[in-house]
Amino acid sequence: MKSTEIDRNRLAKNEKEYADLLASDEDWFARTAEDVERLRVSRQHALSNLSYEDYKEFLDSLAFRNGGMVSAYYKPLMSLPLTQIFEVFESFGLSRQFIAEEPTEREGCDVHLECRDLAPGVCEFSFWYYCVNP
Repeated sequence: MKSTEIDRNRLAKNEKEYADLLASDEDWFARTAEDVERLRVSRQHALSNLSYEDYKEFLDSLAFRNGGMVSAYYKPLMSLPLTQIFEVFESFGLSRQFIAEEPTEREGCDVHLECRDLAPGVCEFSFWYYCVNP
């Protein structure tokens, strides 16, 4: 990750666009836990507004695969304003539209909200989790 600035023109609006983004050489979004740490340290990112405990809980919940984030426990973000919660997910390359879209049925749970990633293509119902399987 070369920059902590979000390229809002390239945010994924659906799973296909997210899969394409992850397969690309784009380097403006967080692909690893180390990238997430860079965002927090920048002090200009929403993650720097979290307490250390909330940040650590969020960071430890992240699952990465195929070049990007596939699952996150978002309850620790609830102390942030909604615009900053969206900023956190935009930092992974996901548009607000994608995050808030109606879920689709897949492997026993509705993807995206309230689902946790178990394996490629498999999510399970779990409160406060967000799951995307590009």
